[in-house]
Amino acid sequence: MSETEGYILNTVQTPQPLETVYRSIQRGQTTKEKIQDDTGLPESLLKQGLSGLQEIGLIGRQEPDYYTVEPPWQTGDDRLDFRMAVLHELATDADRDDWGKQSVVLLNYQYLLQENVQTFESNAEGVYSSMNRFGRNRGYEPLSQQGAIDMNEPKMVNWTRLVEFLGLVYKANGRTHVTRPDEELVYYSVVKATDDAEEDRITIQSYIDWLNENLLLVDLTSGGELPGPLARVLFDLVRDNRIRIVEAGDAGSVGLQGVPTIPGIDKEANSIEVVA
Repeated sequence: MSETEGYILNTVQTPQPLETVYRSIQRGQTTKEKIQDDTGLPESLLKQGLSGLQEIGLIGRQEPDYYTVEPPWQTGDDRLDFRMAVLHELATDADRDDWGKQSVVLLNYQYLLQENVQTFESNAEGVYSSMNRFGRNRGYEPLSQQGAIDMNEPKMVNWTRLVEFLGLVYKANGRTHVTRPDEELVYYSVVKATDDAEEDRITIQSYIDWLNENLLLVDLTSGGELPGPLARVLFDLVRDNRIRIVEAGDAGSVGLQGVPTIPGIDKEANSIEVVA
């Protein structure tokens, strides 16, 4: 983990320029001057977009030209494709044996999932202090030339803006946010995980493994269940008849934290299948 590499929660205070700059480079505007002319972004936002995308890993540079890394999936929704591409790059860098510096984005979110934090304030000291401990307990300790980087209020505010942009939380009112991943993001994660498995369905454990490798950091709860914020979205997808959560084969069953059994969720469910 490089001390000189930028730290995404310092770099990006306004996330939207990430996509604006990325699309400009995709359109062939490959130098800083051309990107600025194309987007009309002021210098500060242009810098955030370029530096943030480099830290995430979605653009590279061969002087003087920038180039894009193509999204791994096409869903038919360009904005969703971009969000999933950002999460994919972050997940690829989040190696539990050798954490990348930007792993803070997904580790902080994993804290909310594992602790079933349903709502939080974007400036809550108790939350960002707990996030800091959560990361340290997993061996993540980002460094700058001044020493270890800790979560604080400005970083928490920047992190909240970023994960709201990525569709992992949404604002309820004021500084209050709800921990809930976007339904389309979760749906297409099931679709892509099932496609990769080359089966009609995927075991819940295999889906968790796919998420950890490709999109989000997720572990089962101490009770052996899928964490509540993710489980509730899967519940809604079942209710909307887009997926089923079924018992199939001999894999062990996995519960959905805080979710009742309804038609489409088997009592001893162990697998997920896509309906539509």
